[in-house]
Amino acid sequence: MTRLEFWPDYGSGPVWTENGEPVALGSLGISLELSERLRLWNSQYEEERIPLESPGDAEWLAEGVVLLRELRTDLGPDVDVVVTEPWWGEAPYLAQEPGRGA
Repeated sequence: MTRLEFWPDYGSGPVWTENGEPVALGSLGISLELSERLRLWNSQYEEERIPLESPGDAEWLAEGVVLLRELRTDLGPDVDVVVTEPWWGEAPYLAQEPGRGA
């Protein structure tokens, strides 16, 4: 099974390989419409939108949750799209590495 991470960032993203390399949305085989929506949403990323040192942008985060759900649906069961932060509405994935949980 392929594992990808969902994480917005400046420029690249919001989909990354397990090795931290950005994934070209066009290479995923998802709909063009979803690809464009993901690209537009990611282009609006700013650190202040993430609830690190501020409450973040609830509307932008909610849109990200919807896009994440649609991405998983389009990719199907052979691709595991994980999140590593709690604000995506689910428990974060922790890679099985020494010193980290499963």
